[in-house]
Amino acid sequence: MIHTKDHHTGYLFDPLGHMGPKKRKLLEQSWAGLFREHILLELPVHKIARHFTEGFGRPTKELYMVLGVIILQQSLDLTDDETICQLAFNDQWHYALDITSVSDDATYMSPKTLWNMRKIVTDNELSR
Repeated sequence: MIHTKDHHTGYLFDPLGHMGPKKRKLLEQSWAGLFREHILLELPVHKIARHFTEGFGRPTKELYMVLGVIILQQSLDLTDDETICQLAFNDQWHYALDITSVSDDATYMSPKTLWNMRKIVTDNELSR
């Protein structure tokens, strides 16, 4: 099953309500704010979604997040293990990727999933 989040719809409750105004402003004005506002929504999710079946099988990881993780990994020259740790614990990554839940489902990706998704991106020449 294909899992994509509607990043255009606002939130009923502020997912950053726990954050103080100074820290929030730093976050919004950092690279993470730029990524969230200008890059995340432009990612070609439709090109990798066709590799999965709607309504059949286990849901994919949220596809905008997956493509964003791959871009951040390559941009920051991180290993797979470093990438997985950044996704799990880094608030800037969570903000950049519009992750609003702290659940394992939202903030964890197995090394195999990362490898498989990167292979789809590479095989479809989306890395350009």
